[in-house]
Amino acid sequence: MKNKFKYVIAGVLFATVIQTKSFAQQKQTDDMTQMLDFSRPGNMHALLGQLAGTWNFQDAKLSFVKGTLVRKPIYDGRFYEVEITGGKLPLPVADGKMKLDNYQGMQIEGYDNPRMKFFTSAINNHIGSDIQLESGTYDAVKKQFTYDCDSELIKGQPKKNRRIISITDNNHYTETYYELQSGQYVKVRELDYTRKQD
Repeated sequence: MKNKFKYVIAGVLFATVIQTKSFAQQKQTDDMTQMLDFSRPGNMHALLGQLAGTWNFQDAKLSFVKGTLVRKPIYDGRFYEVEITGGKLPLPVADGKMKLDNYQGMQIEGYDNPRMKFFTSAINNHIGSDIQLESGTYDAVKKQFTYDCDSELIKGQPKKNRRIISITDNNHYTETYYELQSGQYVKVRELDYTRKQD
């Protein structure tokens, strides 16, 4: 009787192990499927795609702040690479001196499917040694991307920043920059973009 009971227990344990292993394998397969699905570009990536191309930009108030922005898809539209070239500015260089050269900036834009957020990473050759990281949302009614980020260009003086991209039509958009000052976001710059025609 005891032996029979042992065999029954062993059989139940074996079946449980097999079932658990099968469940774990299925979960692993499901997780991989979902992970690959979340890695695909979708409708949100296509929203960024409407801004692909070459654009001329101009500061709304300062005539000397102008230049060119080129936005192009990479990795089959999963991300967008942005290159910015502006006018000449005094740039800080490694020897402690300043030199006059064109302003340049680089960005990577994308949409994080699991987090349901747009994001941008940005660097430039002018102000700041950080890699600026922005996260944002899109308002379909207003046709606006809103990005928020924190910066600390001077130690001990952190700032909260906001950047809003407002799409006017296929060939025009504006980019407005804000800083949080005394509890309110204050506009510090506005750039107008016009698509460069071939």
